[in-house]
Amino acid sequence: MLGGRYLAGLLAAFAVAAVVAVAGFHGARRPAAPISMDALRSAYGAGTRQIEIAGVSVNYRDEGSGTALVLLHGSFGNLRSFDGMLPDLADRYRVLRYDQPPAGLSGPVPDDFAMTSEEFLAALLDELGIGRVVLLGTSSGGIIAYRFAANYPERVAALILSNVPPSAPVDNAGALARLSFRLRWSISTCLENGRPWPKTCWRDFLDSNFHRKARVTDALVTEYYDMNRSPGAFVFTSMTAIMREDDEVRRLLAAVRAPTLLLWGSRDPVLPPETAELMASRIGAEHKHLVLFDDVSHYPPLEAPRDVAAAARSWLLELGL
Repeated sequence: MLGGRYLAGLLAAFAVAAVVAVAGFHGARRPAAPISMDALRSAYGAGTRQIEIAGVSVNYRDEGSGTALVLLHGSFGNLRSFDGMLPDLADRYRVLRYDQPPAGLSGPVPDDFAMTSEEFLAALLDELGIGRVVLLGTSSGGIIAYRFAANYPERVAALILSNVPPSAPVDNAGALARLSFRLRWSISTCLENGRPWPKTCWRDFLDSNFHRKARVTDALVTEYYDMNRSPGAFVFTSMTAIMREDDEVRRLLAAVRAPTLLLWGSRDPVLPPETAELMASRIGAEHKHLVLFDDVSHYPPLEAPRDVAAAARSWLLELGL
């Protein structure tokens, strides 16, 4: 009898604790307050410059000298995604990186803006006096990279893609099942509660995309939180790198002629190693090479910047770049 009462009391206490936990879980994921662009630029704008392209303000950094290397960040990211790679690149290359409007500290994009992501990049390079380039794109930034390589082949000396979708829509069957229950619940709740996301959502988002959990620092979480609650953040425009038709993906990848290096985090739940093999099979370039990082997930330049920089640099030197 005592055992039964004890068990009933324990279950009741657990139920109350669960209700409190769920309430806190949802409360911690209510939409955050927006942040002004002035506050963002004060916090994150050191060392960056602004340039206007087709009426859109672009925040960028242009460092080093030599062969031009353009770094293209992924969705929800910004040019700071490549900070950890710069020490191993800027001593030999002219490294250009920019916040893809309206991300980061770049300005908004008008509703009637008609330029594509690759056309915009070409205009930016023209404005900065840059001709032929090496492109390194991660996640959706890699879509911009291969689109540019396909449409401006004479301007691309080499292409480096890091965990980039090789198909449309993204072939991520089973991806959610490979995430922890807590992360699946968190992401679902964050999406349901609207934007801007609070810090808790961004910590869970980054946790789900990093294998080296120590790299998900408070500073990185705060950066994603801040950058994605500015006016215009999270807005999809004509320049957003999303591919909806697989036939178009196949056509563009087949048109790539530049030597291509694939740098893949093999612990990526959305784009596992077999997607790297699919990308390699679809790329039209004769010269292509795949490097897998065994303990890295979806954002290799953020999670393993020195490893990615070393692999990229070594390969470019083999090409004589």
